[in-house]
Amino acid sequence: MARTRIVIDTDPGVDDAVAILLALASEELDVLALTSVAGNVDVDQTTRNARRLVDLAGRPDVPVARGAAGPLVHAARFEDGHVHGHDGLGDLTWADPTAPEAGEHAVDLIARRASEAPLTIVAIGPLTNLALLRARYPGIESAIERVVIMGGASFAGNVTAAAEFNVWFDPEAAASVLAGPWPITLLPLDLTHQATLTDVDLAYFAGLGTEVGTRVAGMLEPYAAYHERWHGNRDVIMHDATAVYEVLVPGAIATRGAHLAVETGGALTRGMTVIDRRRAHAERPTRVGEHLDREHFVALVRERLARYPLS
Repeated sequence: MARTRIVIDTDPGVDDAVAILLALASEELDVLALTSVAGNVDVDQTTRNARRLVDLAGRPDVPVARGAAGPLVHAARFEDGHVHGHDGLGDLTWADPTAPEAGEHAVDLIARRASEAPLTIVAIGPLTNLALLRARYPGIESAIERVVIMGGASFAGNVTAAAEFNVWFDPEAAASVLAGPWPITLLPLDLTHQATLTDVDLAYFAGLGTEVGTRVAGMLEPYAAYHERWHGNRDVIMHDATAVYEVLVPGAIATRGAHLAVETGGALTRGMTVIDRRRAHAERPTRVGEHLDREHFVALVRERLARYPLS
């Protein structure tokens, strides 16, 4: 069976880290690169974190290319470290990464790999790099097999009442990407909130006896504490891992056709994703994730992360 060629566009991020480690442990996927973007932390740190994760996975073959340092229009607004830690990966102690940065910009790397063979982009951060890709390489959409995006929400946001973080951080970029003529699968908070790990799973990772397991459990612990403060429980939501799951197990996430748009102006609704699920849009190539089987998702994450070798 042919492996699916993917580039992961990311702003690591604790849940990004789990998504990346899941992808790098899965033989069904040919991970061609990680491309960094500003989001959870600044682009210097997201690039460093991506390099850390390549080192952790023992995958020096996967290049890391630096991307956009901020949104298309407005200045970047970074959180104060209370969700993912000040460094984006739970404030653990890390050695300096040895994986080098690629010698080309993230946007140029994506375009080059798309020119070689069908490419799927797994976008799990703000969509600035993808908007720049469209602007710098007109018509590039025809070379992209699929774009799987973790972002947006229709029931409630997680930064404001209306807006999910990845879209809120750069709504102009999100508006451009979602309007593009390429096949999109959007996985909004409506879907990702079904993909949770519990303390039982954290204990499982800690008990693997591997560096990956120990670090995953360590990164998830402050994330669980944050969820407890804000949501009243320690269930950690694996937002970004759902995008890898969608590519890894085709059909595992139930989707439906929809029309997508992003509000870029409203004082109360800037960054809001408008997801129109009416029947008239049922046959659109733009799909929105609606349901996943949590037990299957968790079992797969456990099994793949357990593949990493003992320390």
